[in-house]
Amino acid sequence: MILCGGESGEHEVSLQSANSIIKYIPRDRYRVISVGINKEGEWLTGNPLFENENDPSDICLASGLVPAKLERGCLNGIKIDAVFSIIHGTYGEDGCLQGLLQMQHIPYVGSDVLGSAVGMDKDIMKRLFFYSGIECANYTVAYRWQNKKPDYDEISEQLGEILFVKPCNLGSSVGISKARNKVEFDTAIEYAFQFDKKVIIEEFIKGREIEISVLGNQEPEASIPGEIIPGEEFYSYDSKYIESDKTILEIPAKLEIEMIQRIQAIAKRSFGLLELSGLARIDFFVQKNKRIVLNEVNTLPGFTNISMYPKLWEASGMPYPELIHRLIELAIAKYDLEKDLKRNKY
Repeated sequence: MILCGGESGEHEVSLQSANSIIKYIPRDRYRVISVGINKEGEWLTGNPLFENENDPSDICLASGLVPAKLERGCLNGIKIDAVFSIIHGTYGEDGCLQGLLQMQHIPYVGSDVLGSAVGMDKDIMKRLFFYSGIECANYTVAYRWQNKKPDYDEISEQLGEILFVKPCNLGSSVGISKARNKVEFDTAIEYAFQFDKKVIIEEFIKGREIEISVLGNQEPEASIPGEIIPGEEFYSYDSKYIESDKTILEIPAKLEIEMIQRIQAIAKRSFGLLELSGLARIDFFVQKNKRIVLNEVNTLPGFTNISMYPKLWEASGMPYPELIHRLIELAIAKYDLEKDLKRNKY
């Protein structure tokens, strides 16, 4: 079953990813059932799932669909062998959906509840990395419930004049702003709080934006690295999905072999540290002095056939259809490893 859509601000991104998976999944191996969650949270199924299968980006979900009911591992009475959920953002990659699928005893692609939740929360993720000696950008957090608003002068004295303000639990660069002064900072804080109750405020790291795709469960593999050269000041939502033609994806990244090996090692280590499984894209900054700074981990990256995660694996020798198959295999292997564990006292 392919599950897409969702209630978050990444709804359209999810539809694009799902559309690619539906097109390229090996049909000689799998019978595909597609389920979409609309922005109101309704689960719907049918064929076709999108009004315009060539470009679902501006469409919610097709008309004429029927409600989808998941019960005892079955969708509308049909047994589900595995779920490839490509719902990005809130309720999709933060552990909520993963918990639901585990309660249904269905194998699913990607990390479990713990890995998904920790990978989604940039604050908790960074705490673990700092504790383990993995370099990240210095930061502070602000909460919407606090009476005192974040003060630019205080924070810039600690982190520098240029700051990045981000919703703590969101992906696809939604809600992110770059602030160079108090006016921009106050606007950025207000904007980020529209998306999350907790906001992360980071120092500006000047460096090349390098990304690595990781695949596996207990013994993950790392792809060759790619470099993002954004057409804007930073790799924003518009750079990724609206004005993507202005962004250059350089694959492989022009790095020395020793640097590539260092980045791959940190990527695999961070994957294991967060107890991830299946897939993740690990994003770094590489500075001129060869300092490597881990930016963040994305446990459910964009998955169109031109997204960075599958493109890096394609350049590493694994075509897109084979990557889909491999991820489903990993999902079933993870499920088989856990299914015999005793969950109660009986």
